Amino acid sequence: MRVVSAILINYNGAADLSSCLDSLVGQDYPSIELLIVDNASTDDSADILKNFVNDPKVKERFWGESPFLISNERNTGFSAAMNEGIRQSSGELILSLNTDVVLEPDFISELAGVMEDRDVGSSSGKLLRFPPGGRDNPIDSAGHVIFKNRLARNIGEGVAGSSAFLEKMEVFGTCGAAAMYSREMLEDIRVADEYFDEDFFAFWEDLDVDWRAAMRGWKCVYNPLAVAYHRRGGAGYRKSPLVEYHNFKNRYLLMLKNDTPLFFLRNLPGIFFTEIFKIGALLIRCPSAVRAVVDIVRMLPRILEKRRVIQAGRIVPPDEIEKRFAPFDYRDWLKTHFLEWKNIFSGREARAS
Repeated sequence: MRVVSAILINYNGAADLSSCLDSLVGQDYPSIELLIVDNASTDDSADILKNFVNDPKVKERFWGESPFLISNERNTGFSAAMNEGIRQSSGELILSLNTDVVLEPDFISELAGVMEDRDVGSSSGKLLRFPPGGRDNPIDSAGHVIFKNRLARNIGEGVAGSSAFLEKMEVFGTCGAAAMYSREMLEDIRVADEYFDEDFFAFWEDLDVDWRAAMRGWKCVYNPLAVAYHRRGGAGYRKSPLVEYHNFKNRYLLMLKNDTPLFFLRNLPGIFFTEIFKIGALLIRCPSAVRAVVDIVRMLPRILEKRRVIQAGRIVPPDEIEKRFAPFDYRDWLKTHFLEWKNIFSGREARAS
């Protein structure tokens, strides 16, 4: 039986830690190595985690000498923390995990079963929204889809979980909040010493992994029997400036590294329209995020070097990747954003887009 290295990234997640950790202890998969990376939390996380990793019963549950606690002196972001965990882990399979996730007892077993096919480089379960235990809760993610205008979305978002996406299927990628990857795939797509791109810091870094894996011929499979619950912070339009900044920046980094000039130009009208609208929205609700343009220019030499490595290693032709990008529903998207703008000015909450 292959060892699964679960890498839990924590930053001020004290409110969710106990439920998440209990769900890891309760997994029916026996061979789990647990590494916890704390990104300089300032809440009660440190005490919770120290008590957890030093509990003799917990040590008996997990594989080898784990659980291990890696305490960073600063918040390095999700990407760097994941890379740190991967480098120090031993398993053939890697589970990335956020603290605001609660797993059903067979979650790891179900995803590990999908990974028996060696062409499968990653797998997605059915992530439902909180509260835990509600199998009819709305879907949070059944995997990733990327659209022709280079926006992305979680498949099935908002649909009742008990009545939709009931069959296994191949998807473009998986949500990093609770995703399984093969170490072989991560090593195959690694650029220098980075599995997840640390220039992303957080947000869209899992989509970057999806795209790089697709270019190397790896599959991602969605398994509806692997159920977990995701609280998902930052819902709605009132996201923090940090979130808005990285979301804006990282979509550009994603395209600069992975896209091809021909298909970028073919889709330029949709990309341009989307970008004008998104920049306009940011100038209204979070103008400081647009400063990301300056940082993108500053990063450009490093990003282009990463692009050179990625494109030199591609084995799947660009047209095959392009076929997997879905048409975009602009009507629904515009309706959502106009509702958000209306609610911004009226002071009411709006749903996430």
